[in-house]
Amino acid sequence: MRFHLMFLLLGPALSVAGEVKRPRGVSPSNQQFYDETKPFTCFDGSKTIPLDRVNDDYCDCKDASDEPGTSACPNGHFHCGNTGFKASYISSSRVNDGICDCCDATDEYNSGTGCENTCRELGKKERGILLKMTEVAKEGLKVKQQLIEKASKIKEEKKKKLDELRELKSLIENKMKVLKTAKEKAELPENEAKEKHQQAWKELTRAKQEGARAVVAFNELDKNGDGFVSVVEIQAHSELDGDEDDIFSEMEAQVILGGSSKIDLEYFQDLVWRNIKNEYKTEDDVEAYSESWDELDNSNLEEDYHDEDEEVDNEDDSEVSVGKPSESKTDTNYENMPDYDEETQALIVAAEDARDQFITVESSLQDTKDAIRNLEKELSMDFGQNDEFAYMFGKCYEVTNEYVYRLCPFEKIIQKLKQGGSETNLGTWHSWAGPEGNKYSAMKYDGGRACWQGPNRSTTVKLSCGKETVVTSCTEPSRCDYLMEMQTPAVCKEPQELAIEHDEL
Repeated sequence: MRFHLMFLLLGPALSVAGEVKRPRGVSPSNQQFYDETKPFTCFDGSKTIPLDRVNDDYCDCKDASDEPGTSACPNGHFHCGNTGFKASYISSSRVNDGICDCCDATDEYNSGTGCENTCRELGKKERGILLKMTEVAKEGLKVKQQLIEKASKIKEEKKKKLDELRELKSLIENKMKVLKTAKEKAELPENEAKEKHQQAWKELTRAKQEGARAVVAFNELDKNGDGFVSVVEIQAHSELDGDEDDIFSEMEAQVILGGSSKIDLEYFQDLVWRNIKNEYKTEDDVEAYSESWDELDNSNLEEDYHDEDEEVDNEDDSEVSVGKPSESKTDTNYENMPDYDEETQALIVAAEDARDQFITVESSLQDTKDAIRNLEKELSMDFGQNDEFAYMFGKCYEVTNEYVYRLCPFEKIIQKLKQGGSETNLGTWHSWAGPEGNKYSAMKYDGGRACWQGPNRSTTVKLSCGKETVVTSCTEPSRCDYLMEMQTPAVCKEPQELAIEHDEL
């Protein structure tokens, strides 16, 4: 037989006429559903039962709404009135379990546990904490207003500065055009004079090299070392036979020597060498020529095919490719080149002066562009609803435990050992990360240094009201995911009236 408990109340019935009495464990906001003049309907609408079956220690409703004051329903919740402190809910399973969960002891009404009502003591302590928080909020709010006013003033100054820089940039660009034209105008005669000087030096160097080569050739031709090159000695170099009839006659050799039977070095250099230098082969040229033929013969022996026509063609091509060694390029040593003449040096000085002026203005333009870019970036950043966080930009704040953590708002967060050493990036600025309606209560920094065989490090910075800006802690709740807490006046709000939630019974 089912045992029905009496209708249980937290306290005496209310004296106000028509007020609905509240069963044990029911919050004031739900008392309207427990009208003693009507049957009770489960909150989910699944069942309607007589009112005397509410709090009868038997779970009739699936949503546990019929047993707010007992532990009959595992999914139920008991409302602690906690007069003098703040109301709360506990799981129905904790009702009459011998442990006092409500500070007013209403959850242990039938367990025989001697619970003291500690609500007023807790409320007093809570009020003290709230009072301190209120004072901090008031002082922080004053600082916040100052920050907002200062940020507004600085922002206007920076906007004005940005306009000035943009105007300056335009002026510098115009000046650069003029200086660029002047520079190019000064460089033209400079380059022509330098090229003329270098060409003269190159020709002189070439003449010296040709003279040295002529001496080498003369000494090679002068086999008997008598200081003269004779017809016979010329005939020994068949490559000088101009008609290529395989007959290098004495008369042909004598023609090369200008009609003489023998000539000295001076005559050879002045008149003969320029006519034979392209055909003449030094002993080194002949040796190289022979080695080329030897290499060609060896390579031909390794071919996999021996077609006669192809062998002839290859032989012809090889002869062309080996041929007569081409004249080597002139090696002009500019380190030993003589100084420029006074006129050229004057042109160089003028051009260098024009270049210096252009480079100076060009550097100034780059600095101005950098300043514009930095200002544009700063002015476009989200520093809060009223720019209250703008004061943090460009600053860094530290907290130390086993490591030193440095937060540079809107830039990055780094970690380093106390004794120094390399730094570890815990994330760079990404976005505000607070909940909807309060997004400026948290910051997100991601893309930090990758953990060993893990993700990239990231950090969430939770912000709370404080009179000063200070990082209070940094922990690592999960691997590579850090949590930093920071106090700042920028999040302080107008404090509400000091009050502790409680039931008015």
